[in-house]
Amino acid sequence: MGKKPLVLLVNDDGVYAEGIRVLRDHFSQIADVYVCAPHIERSAASHAITIHNPLRVEQLEDKVFAVEGYPADCVKLALGHLLPFRPDFIVSGINRGPNLGFDTLYSGTVSAALEGALFGIPGIAVSSTGHNRNKMYYDSAAEVAVNVFKELGARLEVGSIYNINVPSCPYQDLKGIKATSLGRRIDDDNIIESLDPRSKPYYWLGGGYGPVMEIDGSDCVEIKKGFATLSVLSPSLLNKNLTDKISSEISDFSDRIILA
Repeated sequence: MGKKPLVLLVNDDGVYAEGIRVLRDHFSQIADVYVCAPHIERSAASHAITIHNPLRVEQLEDKVFAVEGYPADCVKLALGHLLPFRPDFIVSGINRGPNLGFDTLYSGTVSAALEGALFGIPGIAVSSTGHNRNKMYYDSAAEVAVNVFKELGARLEVGSIYNINVPSCPYQDLKGIKATSLGRRIDDDNIIESLDPRSKPYYWLGGGYGPVMEIDGSDCVEIKKGFATLSVLSPSLLNKNLTDKISSEISDFSDRIILA
């Protein structure tokens, strides 16, 4: 048998979260697994990194590290210091709650995998649609992630990741998996305003979830039908098609205003 691949696990729910424990259990059967995750929950951290404070690391057990930082910090530290050699793959999750549509921009789970993509390491971000009030079927999400890793991991282009969302239900109840575009949720924009005990106003963001736009083939729509969804993401924010289209126009514009 060949040497097992080295897989780095990270998340934004924290090193003690059940989701990353289940993910470790599943991937340890097929890979040499290291865990490097925040010491507390860092949900909605997006691609934040720590630059104004030192990063402290605690080794909790063999191949398991807790970092006093953000998910992207964990990847940077793991690649630059904690791992014995470069990982073959990065798997981020399992997130408690979905990362669909434009919410991927806020997700620490997704950004951790994208941080690896910046270094040319393929990755998967995996989320389960359940929340605290529901029973979480993390095993179902882990099983989907393992199967995608085995069947499609080698297909990823350098600089890309798979973003996977899995309905929180028994594995046998899933209707399948679909490749999807990113959908869009209509933001609730419910900002809660109140007063603290000293009568000073404060504001609490993220008061609720609005409905999703019914965009055919999008992750937001297909997940409601009972399918696990897979979207291919990359860190680049460039709109290359439009950039190419306006390149000649911007050249003329530049000549007129700069060389006039």
